Amino acid sequence: MQNTSVNNSGIYSIAASLVSFVIIIGILILAKSFLIPLAWSLLIGLASFRLLNKLENKYGISRMASSSVFVLFILLILFVLTYFFYREIVVIIKGIPNFSASLIASIQEILDSVAVYGIHLPTVDQTHINSWVTSNFGAIVKALAGFGKNIGEIFLIAVYLFFILYYRDNYLNYLRFKEKSYSQFVKVKEKVTEIADVISGFLYGLLAITVISVVLLYVIFLLIGLKFAMFFAVMAALLSLIPYLGNLAGIVIVVLFASVSSDGIVLPMLTLVGMIFTNALKSYVFKPFIIGHKINLNAFVIFLSVILGGLIWGVSGMILFMPFAGIVKILLEYNEKTRPLVALFVTPPKKDLVDDKDMKRES
Repeated sequence: MQNTSVNNSGIYSIAASLVSFVIIIGILILAKSFLIPLAWSLLIGLASFRLLNKLENKYGISRMASSSVFVLFILLILFVLTYFFYREIVVIIKGIPNFSASLIASIQEILDSVAVYGIHLPTVDQTHINSWVTSNFGAIVKALAGFGKNIGEIFLIAVYLFFILYYRDNYLNYLRFKEKSYSQFVKVKEKVTEIADVISGFLYGLLAITVISVVLLYVIFLLIGLKFAMFFAVMAALLSLIPYLGNLAGIVIVVLFASVSSDGIVLPMLTLVGMIFTNALKSYVFKPFIIGHKINLNAFVIFLSVILGGLIWGVSGMILFMPFAGIVKILLEYNEKTRPLVALFVTPPKKDLVDDKDMKRES
């Protein structure tokens, strides 16, 4: 009877966990218009807490002033990026007829080259391609119209961020009332400080790598003569924030544009080589040096965070869920009861794995 009750309690626990997981996913989907701006503001706030505290203590700046200036600075960056992308995309759209003509010429050149080897494919239907470009022009314009909605979300992020920064001591006050003794509160506060340092270090490292990627790609695109070099450098660097899929999407988009905006295959090949070289530098040189193992997640967890984030919150989820998975991993690591769960998030070194022979010796 005792074993039966233990088994039943285990089943109930698993069932309750699954139900809770489904409820959480449902809330994330239904309330995404509220939660996505809040998640962005939380991430920015976590990265800025330590910096603002240092500035306030060193220069005697008031909480209201530091929070307001920082929010205005973030707003300025976001509006500059939004305006930059809007202006560049408008210019690119105006050149769509020329791009479609280049695309037709490139396809026809490939067909002619293949025909030399006795492989005859149907000729290019110029009318069909032009109609396809025209039909998709409306979709592109509609996407541009979405900038108005994005601006509204930016203001919402700014409002959330201001209150998160202004009332950032409330969590410490909560811990002070929660802990029974002051010594215990000091220990908890130290853990919270360490967690904030790790998270801010990771986020600032990610920002530094993104800026480095923009500079490298911009220089490469300028040297090889790619049009709209700054636009595609910024776009590819921002897309790379999406693990796995982002780098591939950036390469495909930029190489495709290089193919239709140039004669021959020299520019597309140089673009491809330059982007692969930049990604290799970023992955094997800059990322280990700047970020290191501040948030060490295994490939499966990163892949799940990207897929799940994309299904729930779209592009924002694909970017946000990976650092939030790292935050969850850090929180689990600093709690003795949940520390064993960290093994599911990381790729442990072989020397840390328990061998069956070792277990037999211990027993």
